[in-house]
Amino acid sequence: MATTTLINNDAAFPNATTCLATEAIPTALVLTQTNIMAQIEGDQPTARIAYVSVDPSADIAEEGAEINAKDPTISELVVGTQKVAVLSILSNEAYNNMNMPNMIGNSLARAIVAKADKLFLSAPAVEQGTNNKVVGLANYKGIIDGGKLDGTLDAIIDAMATISANEGTPTTIIAGYDAWAAMLKFKGGDKRALISPDVANSTTPQLFGLPVILSPHMPANTVLIVDNNELVSSVSQVKTATTSDRYFEKDSVGVRGTFRFGFGILHPNRVAKVTTA
Repeated sequence: MATTTLINNDAAFPNATTCLATEAIPTALVLTQTNIMAQIEGDQPTARIAYVSVDPSADIAEEGAEINAKDPTISELVVGTQKVAVLSILSNEAYNNMNMPNMIGNSLARAIVAKADKLFLSAPAVEQGTNNKVVGLANYKGIIDGGKLDGTLDAIIDAMATISANEGTPTTIIAGYDAWAAMLKFKGGDKRALISPDVANSTTPQLFGLPVILSPHMPANTVLIVDNNELVSSVSQVKTATTSDRYFEKDSVGVRGTFRFGFGILHPNRVAKVTTA
């Protein structure tokens, strides 16, 4: 009979076969750039996320007068979810080395983050809500097409203005390293870089007052301007398990990690995409 054992890994999976995603994989973009509204239980192919679609209106009230009740409008967004999974097989000699469980736990966490970020940013478009799959932020139906950066940063400025005109608030710029490299090369009429060296060399760059997040998992030549107040998600816990029975004949141990998530945009016209040449 197969047994499930615990990985003693306080760094990534603290002494348990299940752990909150925010503790196990805290850097995953779906956790840092969305509002987590629900927890997925089991292998749900879709998640239903409740949200306030229309705010109540406020009135002017006289002192001591009755205040009229105004209820917000509650709506529901149905999103597809997908499971990210990784399985590693190690010899017992390797697994029993000092600190190996910690190293394997961290390795599994990095693998899950990498795949989850790729899904979050660049999963291909499908008929949303019907195929039970995550649609990447860059391919999400209805986001603003901000055009191309043509040697200036004007398209980003215009995209921020359009988001604001749609009653959104730009909060973050997400770019691939290739797009960021292209922008760093943009020169003004005086041959100086449009993005100052202080910004280019910063470990936490900002552009037009917005933090810039760089990811290798962004589609090529793509920059996103995001109002992350509009991004909602449903996530599972990160589950880990080990077995020494499945690979008995190899004198090995199998270590598995899984994470399921889905997300959606409440108002897609408050997220914009621009591209570099």
